[in-house]
Amino acid sequence: MNAGHLYFSESHEWISKDSKENVFYIGISDFAQSELGDIVYIALPEVGKTYKKDDKMGEIESVKSVSEIYAPVDIKIISVNPELNDAPELINQDPLASGYIAEVQVLNAADIEGLMDKNAYESFIASAHE
Repeated sequence: MNAGHLYFSESHEWISKDSKENVFYIGISDFAQSELGDIVYIALPEVGKTYKKDDKMGEIESVKSVSEIYAPVDIKIISVNPELNDAPELINQDPLASGYIAEVQVLNAADIEGLMDKNAYESFIASAHE
C-alpha cells in the first residue's frame, strides 16, 4: 500500500489515493479505532461490488460494540485486505496503513473534494466532543 493524502468522512472512514491510476484505499480513522477498542472481527465488503456514498459496506466488531463501515464516496471494491481475516487487530495497530480495509476504484473523483482533509477532520472530532 502506498497511501497518499488522506480524506475523511463524518462517519470516520478515510480514503487515500494510491500511486496507481484511479486506485484508492479505504479504512477507518485512528479516532474511530480508539473509540471502538480492541477489534475482534471484521465483515469485509464484497469484491467487485459497487457501493454508493453512505452505503453500508461492512462491519467492525470490537469488545465494546459493533460498528458499520460506510462508503465515503461512490466506489467499486477492487480487493479487500486479506490480512484482516486472521488479524483484525491490525486496524487497532495501524489504522492508516496496514490496517486498511479495501482497495477501491472511485466512480467520481470529484466526490473526494466533498470530504475533509486531516485538519478539517481533527476540528470536526474536537467540535463533536466538546
